[in-house]
Amino acid sequence: MITKVELQSLYEWAKQTEFPTKKAPTTEGYCNTDIHHYWLKGVGKAVTIRKKLMTDEVVKVHQNTDILYSGYSSFDSGTILKPHRDPNIYREPYKRIQIPLEIPDREKCYMIWQGEKVFWEEGVPKVYEVMDYIHEGANLSDAPMKFLFIDVKKDCVVDI
Repeated sequence: MITKVELQSLYEWAKQTEFPTKKAPTTEGYCNTDIHHYWLKGVGKAVTIRKKLMTDEVVKVHQNTDILYSGYSSFDSGTILKPHRDPNIYREPYKRIQIPLEIPDREKCYMIWQGEKVFWEEGVPKVYEVMDYIHEGANLSDAPMKFLFIDVKKDCVVDI
């Protein structure tokens, strides 16, 4: 289970943290711009938590075995993500918690989810089954939009 308190703690920490990003390797073909990214937790042959920027509280949250991956992403002004499904890259099905850190213009930063336009609000987490449904997104504002993404096991309970 992931709690509201843990999600709030992650938001407050990430909002104050400067992430040393690199170009995400997966943007070619479905995005018109580079996405800047910094991974925090990954599961592969072993579980890896990048603790360097984390507080003890944030490390503890990331030790939850329901969390398969987490990372920070920044989407430049003018970013358009074409319709896509996220690939099943883990050993089990997952869903994604999106925590918006900076949304420069609420009307120009959105996701199309199941045919409806969804607008993000800073600090308000939402959960989406991104590997199961086609979705798309855009940042049509004049500034970057920034997120903390947390992929969790599909059966994980998320208290939002």
